[in-house]
Amino acid sequence: MNRTLLMPLVCAAALSAEATDATYTQYLTGVDSIETTGKPSAVGGTWNITDTELSKENAAVVFDTGDSGEMRLDVTAAPADTNTIVKIVVESTLEDVGELPASVTSAQTAFAVCTNSYNAWNGSAWVPLSEVPAGIDGSQLTNLLVEISYQGASNETGRKVRFTVGDTVLRTRVDDSQWVDLATTANNIAGIGIAGAGTLKTLNASVMLGVASIGDVKYGTLGDAVTAAAAGSTIEVLRPTSEDVTVTSSITIADNGKVSGTITAGAGDTVTIVPTAEFFTSAALAGKSGTYSIPVNVSGGSVAVNLPMNNKEVVGTPSHDGSTVNVTIQTATSVLEGATPDGTKALTKNLTKLRDYLNTHTNAAYIAADASSSSIEAALAATRENGLPLYQSYALGVPPETPVKPVPVASDSDSSNITLSIPGLVGKTPSGDYAITYKVGDTVQSGGAGAIKIPLSTGTGNKRVKIAFD
Repeated sequence: MNRTLLMPLVCAAALSAEATDATYTQYLTGVDSIETTGKPSAVGGTWNITDTELSKENAAVVFDTGDSGEMRLDVTAAPADTNTIVKIVVESTLEDVGELPASVTSAQTAFAVCTNSYNAWNGSAWVPLSEVPAGIDGSQLTNLLVEISYQGASNETGRKVRFTVGDTVLRTRVDDSQWVDLATTANNIAGIGIAGAGTLKTLNASVMLGVASIGDVKYGTLGDAVTAAAAGSTIEVLRPTSEDVTVTSSITIADNGKVSGTITAGAGDTVTIVPTAEFFTSAALAGKSGTYSIPVNVSGGSVAVNLPMNNKEVVGTPSHDGSTVNVTIQTATSVLEGATPDGTKALTKNLTKLRDYLNTHTNAAYIAADASSSSIEAALAATRENGLPLYQSYALGVPPETPVKPVPVASDSDSSNITLSIPGLVGKTPSGDYAITYKVGDTVQSGGAGAIKIPLSTGTGNKRVKIAFD
């Protein structure tokens, strides 16, 4: 009878070429040992074999499934990654099947030799591949490499497969492509099936470890991700890498503390680093405002830093010295803008001035790692040394220890009024967030803090001096 080797890859749950320097880890060994009966044992999988003749010959499995038998290796091991590239390495005979089956049920893909042509199943039809070279003996053991790309989200199509026989990468007859589009939305293989008659010596599966990703597409090396990245792209580093890479456009690299190689940028390019929250919390400042040195090697170009926390922001332009990226962070503007210590108004007239004041008079709250609008608000609303809430001292333009109790002026020539003064407020520049007036009863004093008039006709105890913040 004609011999065949079919490879149905049963469904388990933007393509780039395989990364030449990518790391693959094997998770399935289909022929770990062979019983005297010819039945193989597997590591990371279980063989289901029915109505199949088996024998052992020269450390290989000789099989014949006949017309109704089944020889299927079900995967039981969890791969180290998903949505990457799976390699299946087979050492077997590859003889002509005589006639291609009309369909390969529940298979992502399959492979067969028919009428001197290699053929691939794409999930709905057979796709003719390269011709079988003259002189090839299908009864001899041959190396077959199957590579399936599952790159992209698990609910997306875009999966592809390519086959290599010996040292020859097979191509489609239609467009000379190495890759055949598949209809599946799987993210890995669940099993490998073999049908017909032949000899099987090796059947292993390995998965590429995703080192970096752009969107839903994983790459086996950081260099492959950088090559694929368009200007403005964000590369997420998934696993530690010591690669040296060169960027040719402005991109974001979320290094996640995993990049130990050098990132080289052109003079006009910006490399944006996105460190982890853990980096900031584990540093000496423990996430507080201040200057941090991020151990990322960036050479050339310029750097920017995207912070992983929303309550902080970068001050100025980060610098880099070839071994570290140095960045200063402060409590975010949005945090200050959200603080309303009087219940209605945020102190946004001069944020630079507000920052200086907070840093001087409520430093712990201002620079705290967990600084928030509510914590800043509470610090500003707290009553301080002069009896005023801190925000009112800020609005008046004075430190919180400045006395605000009115006292009589040294020389008072007004025969109708008692003239009072608040010396600590005279000549001070308010923040501008409030219209500040000095009132006696409902009367606004035109002389400001230096000349507060209390009519003698009312008696000194009948009118209170009030500082109004409107």
